[in-house]
Amino acid sequence: MRIGTPEEDALRRDLTINALFYNLHTSQIEDFTKQGLPDLREGIARTPLPSEQTFIDDPLRILRVFRFVARYDLVIDKDIVDALAKKEIMEGL
Repeated sequence: MRIGTPEEDALRRDLTINALFYNLHTSQIEDFTKQGLPDLREGIARTPLPSEQTFIDDPLRILRVFRFVARYDLVIDKDIVDALAKKEIMEGL
């Protein structure tokens, strides 16, 4: 088994805003997706990888997306909406 890099870990997260890391050594927020901080500022729920791939890998991520959207009043990115319209994604739930 190989330990992944921080970037690989960030890209496997459900949302870009959930892929932000806090570096204890530098006291800085690290955004390996390059979209997490802008999405946090703009209130956007977006997946780090294409949404269809994200939801096929783990269909429960769909539920986490809706939990974040409801809790933090986020706008759902169009790529997520498009992925949810696909039959194979809904069958995964």
